[in-house]
Amino acid sequence: MCGIAGYVSDTALAPEVLAAMTRSLAHRGPDADGFFAAGRAHLGHRRLSVIDIAGSPQPMGSPDGRVTVVFNGELYNFRELRDELARGGWNFRTNGDTEVLLAGWAAWGEGLVARLRGMFAFALWDRERDTLFAARDHLGVKPFHYAWDGATFVFGSELKAVLAHPAVGADLDLAALRLYLECQFIPAPHSVFRAVRKLPPGHTLTLAGRSLTLARYWTPSYAEKLQLSEAQAADAVDVELRASVAGMLVADVPLGAFVSGGIDSGLIAALMTDITGAPIDTFNIGFEGGVAVSEHREAARVAEHIGSRHHALMLSPDHVLDAFDRWIDVFDEPFADQASLPTMLLAGFARRDVTVVLTGEGADEVFGGYSNYRKRMREERYTRWLAHPASPLPALVRALPAALRKDRLLRSLTEPLPRRYRTIPNVFDILLHPALLSPAFLAATRGAPDVGVLAAAAFEQGASAHYLDRLLHVDLSLWLPDDLLTKVDRATMTHSLEARVPYLDHRFVEFCARLAPELKVQGTTHKHVLKRVAERYLPPEIVHRGKQGFVMPLSEWLAGRLSGELDEHLGTGGLARRGLFRDGALARLLHEHRRGRRNHAGRLWALLILERWFRRYAPSWSLR
Repeated sequence: MCGIAGYVSDTALAPEVLAAMTRSLAHRGPDADGFFAAGRAHLGHRRLSVIDIAGSPQPMGSPDGRVTVVFNGELYNFRELRDELARGGWNFRTNGDTEVLLAGWAAWGEGLVARLRGMFAFALWDRERDTLFAARDHLGVKPFHYAWDGATFVFGSELKAVLAHPAVGADLDLAALRLYLECQFIPAPHSVFRAVRKLPPGHTLTLAGRSLTLARYWTPSYAEKLQLSEAQAADAVDVELRASVAGMLVADVPLGAFVSGGIDSGLIAALMTDITGAPIDTFNIGFEGGVAVSEHREAARVAEHIGSRHHALMLSPDHVLDAFDRWIDVFDEPFADQASLPTMLLAGFARRDVTVVLTGEGADEVFGGYSNYRKRMREERYTRWLAHPASPLPALVRALPAALRKDRLLRSLTEPLPRRYRTIPNVFDILLHPALLSPAFLAATRGAPDVGVLAAAAFEQGASAHYLDRLLHVDLSLWLPDDLLTKVDRATMTHSLEARVPYLDHRFVEFCARLAPELKVQGTTHKHVLKRVAERYLPPEIVHRGKQGFVMPLSEWLAGRLSGELDEHLGTGGLARRGLFRDGALARLLHEHRRGRRNHAGRLWALLILERWFRRYAPSWSLR
């Protein structure tokens, strides 16, 4: 795993610019740095050595000097590709996966990405074609940010690297801030800065001369379903997931696994043990005092069952909060998923023993793990009739106050099917924005897409006759890459730890997309077929226990240690002065929460993060 940065421009700046851009990513690659500058292209790289430790320096050039690449990620099928390219005449000089990109470009051009299996973000400069070609992996495991003003193209693994270039402005994108208030993260292609964009998952970017083109190269297909019995499906999932895990065990450094105590990560750890035939290192964070949800006992039970060398970091919730200040620097833009804090601490703990961890991220979005899916499927049986064009109910619902209309079932009666599911979570519902946001903020963002617009596009793209498939595709397109995978990438890479996600191998996702929906959600059971597989490897009390996760005691924090900080950050000397909210709106939220009238803990947390971000990155900014 690494950090990449660079720019393409007719104006060559002092070498220190590229050095500063690259240096800002030192945490992603502490082992080495490298630079390339020739003509319009300037490429920088920070390396975390995982494969071919002694070789594969970057930026890496082709023998004839025509092509140079910087690469962040791992190609799990690089050995197969390497053999194929060697048979075609390429004389490999290294033993790693980076050179496969150079050889693949020479052999297949832009068709290279269709052959890759892994997690990656790379930028490849072709001097002869005067072209920069970049790509981000299928599911968005690895990030790629860029800016383009028509003359200078700048890119980097993280926002901080792009902003280090003097041609990139730091004006805020108000539409992105509004998206953040809806869902606690900023979905691609937006970033908090107007000049910077995120390359969406499964996309390539081509800069040819002064022409910039984005193209989608992959999306899973849910159309054709495999005709499998439940037993056959379980056998097939076992085989496919085992192949994904085996492919991700390629490394020349120590590997381990995050184990939460649930089946997703537990099954991955069990398969790692079964494949390697030896004990692995497992890592878990537990919470003392009974205030936060803690699964450390269940994680220990998984570790005992598979015979791993288990490492448990036991903390109090207040110790987790100690990482709060660092969090703002790690994420570069407002990001309010509170599970990032314990994940970041767990990553630092694991890095003492291993360089690579496998995690259980993605299983819920692939196999239908959230109770939300079952509820939506049940409700849709009614809403498709109640919302019929001949029904009087939609008109009656539209006449209700916004606070009532935002009820999930009522809202479904007034919106077309593609807009009814808006991904996870819903912090400040857009129906409440007119009463919450200032007229100036509303005017500045009029016509900008809300989360419903983005979700509707993903819903249509899911192209399945089954409602569940389309819900899964919405979360696979929004929630997964822009919240969960962003959380894992930043929380692990800040400690120079590489995280791999076997459930999100794109071939495995393609296979699972062809499974019948009833194999995923069956009655009240979620991840049905995955549980059938997990029964082969894990104790039954682990497989069939209720779903949990990292749940921090936000209400206790906000009433205790963060109480004074809430007053300071949300008051007239903080967020209230920035002109984003109506006068008195933030004070009203605080009052309702503290009087017990409404539980606004998640909303207040998101607002606190936002003002903390302002103080770090734009302290004097105001819309007034």
